Amino acid sequence: MKNIKAYRTFFRYLDNIWNSEEHDWLGALLGQMSWLPDGSTADPAHEYDWDDAVGQVTDPDDAYMIGMQFLRIYLDIGYIDEIGEILKDMEARKRLDLWEKAVHDVEQGLDDPYLHLG
Repeated sequence: MKNIKAYRTFFRYLDNIWNSEEHDWLGALLGQMSWLPDGSTADPAHEYDWDDAVGQVTDPDDAYMIGMQFLRIYLDIGYIDEIGEILKDMEARKRLDLWEKAVHDVEQGLDDPYLHLG
């Protein structure tokens, strides 16, 4: 997987949103994106989609932009339309407090232990 730290940050951001709003559809996405103890994602397609998103952004170290591109790919495939709400909020730079918390948590190793594989 390309840019594991960015993936961890984006996952933590989505987890922060889920913890504050508890949408079932977001919980389902997080479950699919979760890493298993063997280092694979619960849904292997998400690793491919993430790598595709990294390759489509100008700065492959910009976790925020990669996350938005990942959501665009996710929506283009035809998954849950409500995910578009998160994309719209990211484009409008809403919930930046939750993003900053995600960045902090990953930098401090406070995110999900199964995301510490890289």
